[in-house]
Amino acid sequence: MDDKEPPIRRLVLKAREAVSAARPPDDAGEGGPAEIKWDGIPIARPEGPGPQGGAPVFRAKEIVPTDPRPFAGDESAISVHGMLELNRRAADESTPELIAMPRRRWPRRHRDFGVVLVGAAASFAVVSLVFAGNLQYLGLAAFIIVFATVILGWIIYGVMDKY
Repeated sequence: MDDKEPPIRRLVLKAREAVSAARPPDDAGEGGPAEIKWDGIPIARPEGPGPQGGAPVFRAKEIVPTDPRPFAGDESAISVHGMLELNRRAADESTPELIAMPRRRWPRRHRDFGVVLVGAAASFAVVSLVFAGNLQYLGLAAFIIVFATVILGWIIYGVMDKY
């Protein structure tokens, strides 16, 4: 095998020279012999200006509308104000529909608190029969029943989510 190293290439920018031939007089026309040389490479002469005084790339594009502009009094013309007025008239002429709403349900938490109140009333009735002669115990039992009812009410309405 050949273990020779390849020659080292140094990349250097070349000086460029733009050489242009003399421009032919205007009477020579487009087919004159003028060429532009860049680094010694002949290049075809660029095209002359377009028919409207500029290159064809920079010419204004012609837009042909598909629908002609409406003239005054044309009924096929789209009028936003007219459509808005038609919509307002249609809304005024239509009557609101009556929708039968379902009967509002009694929430379950109200039902559960009612059960707690009925239980508290029943327990107070039982305690008042048992401790009819002893008012201290009757007062203590009434306080406990009311306290328990308030705590359960706070749990049902304050702590728990709606269910």
